[in-house]
Amino acid sequence: MKEPEKDPVAALAEEIRAAIAETAPSFAAGAAAQGGTSAAKAHEEVRVPLSRAEAHLTPWIPEGARLSGAKSFVLRLLRFLWRDQASFNALSLEAQTGLLRAVEQTGAVVEELRGDLESAGQRLERRLGEREASRDRRAAIQDGRIAALEARGPSAGSSSEAAAKEEPRGIPPGVYSLFEERFRGEPASVAEKQRSYLPFLAGLPGPVLDVGCGRGEFLAMLRKAGVPASGVETNPLSVAFGREGGLEIEEGDGIAVLERRRARSLGGIVAFQVVEHWPAGTTWAFLVAARRALAPGGVLIAETINTDSISALKAFFLDPTHVRPVPADALRFLAEAAGFGDARIEYRAPLPPEERLDEASPNDARLNRLLFGPQDYALIARVPVEN
Repeated sequence: MKEPEKDPVAALAEEIRAAIAETAPSFAAGAAAQGGTSAAKAHEEVRVPLSRAEAHLTPWIPEGARLSGAKSFVLRLLRFLWRDQASFNALSLEAQTGLLRAVEQTGAVVEELRGDLESAGQRLERRLGEREASRDRRAAIQDGRIAALEARGPSAGSSSEAAAKEEPRGIPPGVYSLFEERFRGEPASVAEKQRSYLPFLAGLPGPVLDVGCGRGEFLAMLRKAGVPASGVETNPLSVAFGREGGLEIEEGDGIAVLERRRARSLGGIVAFQVVEHWPAGTTWAFLVAARRALAPGGVLIAETINTDSISALKAFFLDPTHVRPVPADALRFLAEAAGFGDARIEYRAPLPPEERLDEASPNDARLNRLLFGPQDYALIARVPVEN
């Protein structure tokens, strides 16, 4: 049985599509590799001839031409002569237009991928820098801890009986520095949490003292904001770290430093996560010394763990150097008794919504306040301004 003859137009269309399928990938890849300006110019060079070719798919007679009516009639009578050519022209234009569109889309995808890769590279470089800085800090802490142990050494003539009579020793500074590094977070994240306190420390009648300044994250932020400030810290490794950053930090006890300060010489005192390390009597001594050292109009900010939130108490008991939790009402009362005015409590560090109960009823809200309330609170108290 004789096979039916293929339509020459359809056969030609198949050949064109096959040729385009073979050449499109390499052509598109070459176009995507060009720069933005050269690629756009190449696309324009293709698009303009295509637009012009569309006007000549079939013979036509311009309006107003001599004998245009008769010529148009003749063209209609003889249109079977160029039917195949018109089909070829239409398919060619369709294929070329599709190819140009594919090249343009491929170029856009390549540009988007290039931007994503550059962004990912920057994020990776930033993370590697943070990890390297963290590793260097930990190495410095370990070196300082070993040096302190070697310098101390066993005392001559020491005995187990004499050692038993010594006062209980605290956690070594190097060990506690490693604890803070692991559980408190990177310096940048710690500083970001403290940024909201900056507005309280603007336009003060004197410099700021950061009691228990640690590695000096907040001091660096104050320096950047143009607020004169210094710090005091008991951990020698943290002191060394802050001084390497050009910060003014004194090694010693915060209360002793306050008591040596001239009365009314400070504009602000901050103590972040400090009072929970003290017994009640030490907290009272700190408030009295702070009240004496602050000038009228000065401000005291003391941040500690929120005892009204059960989830926050996990952080309290996690730190082995914490002595006792300090309820907000108790700390405010002691501040007022020490002579501070306008003493108020601000709750800080709320948990994200995904870690709280969905509040479908008033009882859910009560449970959230009890179980998943803000993790910290801050006492903000001022020295009354004299009339």
